[in-house]
Amino acid sequence: MAKRDGLNVKMIDRLKEPGKYSDGRNLYLHVGANGSKSWLFIYRRLGKDKMRGLGSYRHVSLDEAREKAAEFRAMLRQGIEPPVSRGAVKKKDEGRTFAQLNERYLAEHKDSWRNPAKAESLWRNSLRDHAYTIIGEKDVKDIDVKDVHAVLSPIWLSKHPTAKKIRWRIGAVLAYAAALDLRPDVDLTRTGGKLDKLLPKAKRVHVVKGHDSMPFQQIPEFVPELRQREGTAAAALDFLILTAARQQEVCMAKWDQMDLDESVWNAPEEIMKAGRPHRVPLSPDAVAILKAMPRDRDDGFVFIGGRSGEPMSNMAMTAVLKRMGRKEGATIHGFRSTFRTWVAEKCLDVPREIAEAALAHTVGGVEGAYQRGDYFNIRRSLMERWADYCRSAGE
Repeated sequence: MAKRDGLNVKMIDRLKEPGKYSDGRNLYLHVGANGSKSWLFIYRRLGKDKMRGLGSYRHVSLDEAREKAAEFRAMLRQGIEPPVSRGAVKKKDEGRTFAQLNERYLAEHKDSWRNPAKAESLWRNSLRDHAYTIIGEKDVKDIDVKDVHAVLSPIWLSKHPTAKKIRWRIGAVLAYAAALDLRPDVDLTRTGGKLDKLLPKAKRVHVVKGHDSMPFQQIPEFVPELRQREGTAAAALDFLILTAARQQEVCMAKWDQMDLDESVWNAPEEIMKAGRPHRVPLSPDAVAILKAMPRDRDDGFVFIGGRSGEPMSNMAMTAVLKRMGRKEGATIHGFRSTFRTWVAEKCLDVPREIAEAALAHTVGGVEGAYQRGDYFNIRRSLMERWADYCRSAGE
């Protein structure tokens, strides 16, 4: 049997650039702006190009899409119009409104996200609070740039970071609808398009404010005071400060990630913001915290929440700060800034890239392309110096 030209699985997995990629014989793979992939059958009828959606690549394999395309070609040869996909129906109660398409989009894509439950909640709530009153019940084919502008304009200046996320999310849902042949394949939200002409220049009035952070000079007094408190949340906050980790990473830490013999926390990619595994050198003080924590039979989460087996709430460590009277002027995420400032001002012998690696920051550009190491041994020395500093007031 002759080898079939066109796409193959390896090629499809590598495709990232948005657009339509031909497999030949009327079959195309559509890659959306958000990275989603779906099948399209494109044909010409009465002088006009028409499309039929064949489903998401996650659910329909290449071979299955080819079989369906072959069925559609056979129908065209008999003068029969290929059927519209199940999603492309005309009644609003069968899946054409923006709110309905958003739910379908979430159902198909959420499992590919890090921390799906949290990401899905943030996505749904932002659109419900700011977009649904204007476009929620509107047929996706009727949504135009004026509608998107009506959603964004009330918050474009006052809540600009939120508005930018909503703009991207609306664009993703509309692109998904276009892939299902429910609306024209026109990106209303693209940068440099009509929407930018309607919205004011936000960067002139919006100033990004970082998380409030505790001055590093207060750390030697704060940490010993923290260690006088009992409870899981206080221990987790102590561990977070010593490792300069993010709050979500500490909350999702599990025992099978901890190598106490080698004093290493092997944080997997699914809990890391950059989506890459990260080795965290553990100082003796950090190891001591782990050894003092109760450990369940299932080797589940290190810092267990109120319910047995569940991770600790994101608000638990903030509550510790509040009870200590430290809520004003400090946030949990701000302790990373505290650590970074301490390195910059008190560790002049530590290069910038070491400090950034300790924070699991991704290095971009040419530098990032050539830098493959994680400076682990040097970082271990740095984190031990930081642990010494954290308890220096009590010595």
